[in-house]
Amino acid sequence: MNKTSNSSRRSFLKMAGLGAAMPLVPSAMSAFPNSHSEPNSGNKLLVTEIKVYKVKVNQRGSWYFIELITDKGLSGFGEASHAFGGFSGEGDKALHQELSYFFELVKGQSPFNIEQFRQRAWKRAIQSKISGTAFSGIEQALWDLKGKALGVPVYELLGGKLRDTVKVYANINRANNDKENSGHRSVANFQRNAEQALKNGFKAVKLAPFDEMAPLPSSPSKLKEDIDYAVNCIQTIRQTIGNDVELLIDVHSHLNRDLAIETAKRLETFNLYWFEEPVNPEKFVQETKEIKDNIKQNLAGGEAIFGVEGFAPLLKTNALSIIMPDVKHCGGLQELKNISSIANALGGVSVAPHNPSGPVATAASAHLCANIPNFAILELAYGEVPWRDELISPHEQFVNGNIIVNDDPGFGFTLNKKLIETLI
Repeated sequence: MNKTSNSSRRSFLKMAGLGAAMPLVPSAMSAFPNSHSEPNSGNKLLVTEIKVYKVKVNQRGSWYFIELITDKGLSGFGEASHAFGGFSGEGDKALHQELSYFFELVKGQSPFNIEQFRQRAWKRAIQSKISGTAFSGIEQALWDLKGKALGVPVYELLGGKLRDTVKVYANINRANNDKENSGHRSVANFQRNAEQALKNGFKAVKLAPFDEMAPLPSSPSKLKEDIDYAVNCIQTIRQTIGNDVELLIDVHSHLNRDLAIETAKRLETFNLYWFEEPVNPEKFVQETKEIKDNIKQNLAGGEAIFGVEGFAPLLKTNALSIIMPDVKHCGGLQELKNISSIANALGGVSVAPHNPSGPVATAASAHLCANIPNFAILELAYGEVPWRDELISPHEQFVNGNIIVNDDPGFGFTLNKKLIETLI
């Protein structure tokens, strides 16, 4: 998690020509007046309660949904999933501790004061991925509350929408688990899930065929075997889906610079939409830049990076073709919008939010994607659980491989708490 100082934030924003529009962060507990009066209301709307819903999905982990409740009974929702791997008891405890900390900053406050919360919470939020994810979940819920209180969809609060539907790709990785060997991402399962995604109308699919690789360094023979397996898998899926469907490949940082360049050349014939994170872009900025400059595919990455500061080194060096901030990890909706604006200003870099998430984060992401001019495509965790559609009402709606942006107030949904009670 990026821990750059306020001075480095100031320097980058000044360089980007956006310093005046994006306030710097004061101390975590600075006092702010709570003087905002909500329109059409004689009384202030105040946040009074938080509820956290942990929904077990599969062997890969759980979804965490956040509900902020006001003194008038209005609720707003956010998502704080994937802050840690699997079912770590310590991770679960740490996430709840961070959510409790951030809730104290909004308790008794107006949900309209989103920037106030951001300013007060920022120093804590940058400390770890768990902190940043908890912060982002609360921030999302504030936007949902504000939209519902005003009777407008969140995209209107962001400046209005540029598109009514948002292009999505089906991430078939999380559905790809052999019953006999849980977690193994086999070619046969990738193929089956890709075919099913196409039947469901998706026009783009993503897979991670390098996940079976042995960690580097490995023997030359093992390395060749693992990369050949991944390349053959990609070839099979391209043949399965045909040439009119976009194919996205996630490497999950299993390669190094030289292997990434060499492997990308082998993949040129498959006409990939992108080549994602062959190395960790946050840790290896220069290597990422060198990979981008030496391959023909779009290079994508940045799924776990927090804040403008975290993306700054990659944006300043033009190291990625497409950035992938995640609304759950990057700092929430406002920060994702800030990141997108700077990416657009510094070189027309496209934004494809990372989102292997539940329906709450997907709804939040869709509202943001409807608003930003440099949007490319949004991720959807395809086929992970059969009851996903029942978690929110109304259900997620898709047409021709796009998700329809809900026009109801806030994010436009209510959470099915009765179903959640059966899944905890």
